[in-house]
Amino acid sequence: MKSTTGRSNFDRFSIITSLVIVSIISIFFLTNPDKAIKIAGDIFTLIAYNFGTPILWYAFGLVILAAFFVFSKYGHIRMGNEKPEFSTFSYIAMMALAGVGSGTVYWAFLEWSYYIKTPPFAIEAGSVTAAEWAVTYSLHHWGIIAWAIYAITAIPVMYSFYIRKNRSLKISDVVMSMIKNKATAKIVGRVIDVMYPIALIFGLIIVLSLGVPIISAAVSLLLGVEDSLVLKLSMLVIVAALLIASSFFGIEKGMQKISNNGTYFVVALALYILIFGPTQFILENTSSSIAIWAQNFIKMSLYTDAINQAKFPQSWTAYFWAYWMIFIPLMCVFVTKVSKGRTIREVVVCMIGGGTAGIAALFSIVGSFMMKTQLDGKVEISKMVSDGQASEAIVKALDTLPLSSVILVVFIISTFLLLVTTLDGSVFTVACNTQKKLDEKNNPSTYLKIFWCLIIIALPTIFITVNAPVQSMQSAILIFALPILLLTSYMLYKTVGYMRADYSHLNVMEIQAMHKLEQSAENEPQEVETEEVTLMESHQQG
Repeated sequence: MKSTTGRSNFDRFSIITSLVIVSIISIFFLTNPDKAIKIAGDIFTLIAYNFGTPILWYAFGLVILAAFFVFSKYGHIRMGNEKPEFSTFSYIAMMALAGVGSGTVYWAFLEWSYYIKTPPFAIEAGSVTAAEWAVTYSLHHWGIIAWAIYAITAIPVMYSFYIRKNRSLKISDVVMSMIKNKATAKIVGRVIDVMYPIALIFGLIIVLSLGVPIISAAVSLLLGVEDSLVLKLSMLVIVAALLIASSFFGIEKGMQKISNNGTYFVVALALYILIFGPTQFILENTSSSIAIWAQNFIKMSLYTDAINQAKFPQSWTAYFWAYWMIFIPLMCVFVTKVSKGRTIREVVVCMIGGGTAGIAALFSIVGSFMMKTQLDGKVEISKMVSDGQASEAIVKALDTLPLSSVILVVFIISTFLLLVTTLDGSVFTVACNTQKKLDEKNNPSTYLKIFWCLIIIALPTIFITVNAPVQSMQSAILIFALPILLLTSYMLYKTVGYMRADYSHLNVMEIQAMHKLEQSAENEPQEVETEEVTLMESHQQG
């Protein structure tokens, strides 16, 4: 048998086909920007406006499923009966930073400004009521439902890998194992193999294209140099170097350390703004925003504006859910990799609880700070965002704080680490899905990871260099949301069926006994061991 790191183990068809399609679409966006913008707008209208309601219900349904897994006996199913590889802090940090990345910086600082200008519920634009809802909606769009989208859709892959012993982290292999008709399964698998890298690469082009200008604007102000193309490309080179180094060392030694440090710097950034910024306003606005969110959670989740037809839910809420869905395949594989030894309940609680708490703190602090900066007339943030100076608006607002050079350094490092963590998780998952067999530790080839590092960095470099319409691509890639919605719905339906077949005859105590950690399982009665063997045999027969 050839080494799993050898070239012959690479899925060359998927790699070449996806790269050819990505190249064709990229060339079109680069050479026909006006037409690309129009097509992107048409796709946005098709997905967000015409399918907005199903997307809202799908996302809300995942929250209901999350509650089911937390409170039912199925939540005690453990993903591998061995001690977790990562501490709870590292576990939450890696998932949170891989799931949100540097895009979080942009939206945390600026999302509220969009909602003041285009508020929901027929509220008057620019009014006090619009301002009260502004941070509230940013919390909603990055909170409970967003994390439920990732946590619940990861369960089918985790269950397939750890419980049903399908030793593959390829989404296509998981789906193929669920389809009885082999011919149909093969076709569906091939389509997934090709489309997955395409969706992910374009998603990452957007992440980099949002993150790098923010970093370069901060470096420009800090060092007193021009925010030029050369500076932006220099930031990309640093990102590439960190990404390749992290990919070389792997998740255990690379990404874990970067995500932990990234969390420390983000916390330091938020605390600095809270302490040295408008503390009282931040605390009061945070309290008000959380209260409004808690009181109106269901309304915000399912409201469609059917009477007024202002399209706020479609333009924003459905859009954000669809955009989060683009990265579901990434997070499914990544969460499966880092969740060994944890129960389904732990995965759901850590992702939804930890992710929501962290994001709520960050968005409420920095969003309230930015809003107060505008209300006090220090920086015209909304105008700068409208004029295409979003990155500069963030940096100018930070410059109003005491010891601004210190906070700019923290801000730059935080954004760098957020960006690299997101890209590292993406490189790992796309490498897993373009390699036929992983090594004995379920890792893809280092050479393949470095190859995807270079591809993922190269394309955004081209788009940033020619100032291509990246925001239009952000709308265009929503076309992947509907297939992902259907695919994950099917996977969840099949997985719940497997769980019922495997565990419905067992009570909570029996499931807990079956899934005790190895170090405490040695003293268990023989009947439990026999029952586990019988269950594993039924998996293999199924």
